[in-house]
Amino acid sequence: MSSRIRAVVLGLGPAGRVAAHRAAARGWEVIALDPAGGSMPSTVGAWAPQLPAWLPGNAVASRFRPTVITSDGRRRLLDDDYVVLDTAVLAGLGGFAVREDPGMGAVTVRFSFRAEEEEAAEEGVGGDDEVCAGLLDRTRDRLAAALARGRGLLRPDPAEGPGASVIHEFFDVDGDGFPADFVDPNGPGGDFEAWTAPDVVVDAIGVTPYAAVLDARQIARGQIFREEDVPAEHRVPVLMDFRAPEGADAESTTLPATFSYRLPLCDGTWLIEETILAGRASSDPDDPRRAELHDHVRRRQASRLADLGIDPAAAIGEETVDFPLGPWRLPDNRPRVALANRLKLIPLGRGDRFLDLSFLTRPFGGDGIPGYGHFGAMGGWMHPATGYSVGSVLADVDRFLDRLETRSDGSPPGGWPLAWLRRRGLHVLLGFDPHQTREFFDAFFTLPDSAIREFLTGTSAPKTMAVMFRLALPLARKNPATLVKLLAVFADGKPVAPH
Repeated sequence: MSSRIRAVVLGLGPAGRVAAHRAAARGWEVIALDPAGGSMPSTVGAWAPQLPAWLPGNAVASRFRPTVITSDGRRRLLDDDYVVLDTAVLAGLGGFAVREDPGMGAVTVRFSFRAEEEEAAEEGVGGDDEVCAGLLDRTRDRLAAALARGRGLLRPDPAEGPGASVIHEFFDVDGDGFPADFVDPNGPGGDFEAWTAPDVVVDAIGVTPYAAVLDARQIARGQIFREEDVPAEHRVPVLMDFRAPEGADAESTTLPATFSYRLPLCDGTWLIEETILAGRASSDPDDPRRAELHDHVRRRQASRLADLGIDPAAAIGEETVDFPLGPWRLPDNRPRVALANRLKLIPLGRGDRFLDLSFLTRPFGGDGIPGYGHFGAMGGWMHPATGYSVGSVLADVDRFLDRLETRSDGSPPGGWPLAWLRRRGLHVLLGFDPHQTREFFDAFFTLPDSAIREFLTGTSAPKTMAVMFRLALPLARKNPATLVKLLAVFADGKPVAPH
C-alpha cells in the first residue's frame, strides 16, 4: 500500500475533473469514477479574476470586456474581463486514473473503542425500571468523560473516514444469487478493494434522475454562427441584452423575461443565445411548464435573430441549456465530531433500543464524514441566481482539497449565510414578472463595478448583503413598487419547492 494520500473522485463533470487534476498535482493517488468517462458542457464562461495561475493558458478560448444593455437600450462596458473556456482543454486535464463505473460514497470505521456500555452489557443489565433509572447516569458519565478528555472530542472523529465503492452490475439469476465466478469489485479479490477506504472522497456527482433539486431552472436556446454571418455592428460581446426584440410576440405575465447572450468563441464563430435566467419548472421531462419555457425561448431566439438581421439558416450549430439551479438541500460538509458518536447510541438496556443525543453536538460540527466533501454545482458552488459554477470551482478547488486533507469543513466559501442570501435572491427573481425583472437589472447595472463583481462572484455574506441594500436606492428611483415587491418576496420565507 502506498503512503501517499489516496483519493476517490465521484463524477467527472467540470468540478470532478478539476478536483481530480489538482489532487493528482499534489502527488496524491487519484482514481475517478464516472460511467461515461467524463462530460463537459458545450460552452463554459467565467470571470477572468476567478482563473487560477495553474490553469493552462490555452484553456482560455476568448477573453473580452463584455457589454450589458438595459431594457431601455442603455449600454455599459463592464470593468472585468469575461472568458469563454476551451472545453476540450478542460476535458484534457488529467494525471489520474479513470474507471467508467458509477460510484458512491460512504463512511468507513477504521478503528473503534471499547465503550463502557458494551462492558456493562456483558456483565448484565437489569429490567426496564433499572434501565430507565440508569439512563441519566450513563448519559451524564459520557458527557463528563468527554469533557475530561478536552477538545479532542470536539474534533472530527478519528474512528471515521470516507468510504467509496463501485456500483457493480446486479445479475438476474435464479434465487437472486450471483454466478459462481462473480467477484464483487469492492470485496476480497476485487479490483476496487484497495480503494474502498481512501483518505479523501470528493463527491462531484451532478444531477441524477432521482436527485432532489430546486424547481427552478435556467433554460436557454442558442445558435452558433460564423463571424461573417453576424453583421459588423453586432460583433460586440454582450453578456446581457434585456431589450425586448421588436418582432417578439405579445408579452405574457406568466412567462419569465429573457435576455440575449452574444459571445465570440475560439474559432471565428459567435454564440447567440436567448436565456431565461431563472424560471419555475421541475426536472420532470414531461412537465408541461418546462416545455412551455422551451417554446418561449425558441420563439424569443427567432425574434432576436430577426431583430439583429441574422439569417437563422446560416447557423452551423445549436445549443440547448436546461439545468436546475441547485440541490433542494445543500450538503453538510462539516464533519461530525467524535463526541457525536459517543452520544449517538445511548443504550436503553438489553436488545436494540438506543437513544440518539448526537444533536447536542451540532454547535461544534455537522453531519458530514471527515475527509468526505461534496463539490461543484450540486455541492453549493453554483450561484443560484445566475447559474454560474465553473469559475467558483476553479477559484476554490485548492482550498477545498486543503480542508479535506486536514479532515476539516469543506463547505463553499461564505458558508450557510451566503447560501441563504443567494437563495433568497433566486426566490426574488422567481417572484418577479417580466417587467419587474427588467427593472431590477436596469437598476442593478447602475451599481459600481465593484458591487456588481461582489454580487456575482463574491464569497462574503456581509458584503453581498451590503450590495443588496445598495441596490434599494436605484430600484426605488426606477419603480418603488418593484422595490416593495422585492422586499416582500425576500421576507416571505417560502422556499423554492423541490422536485
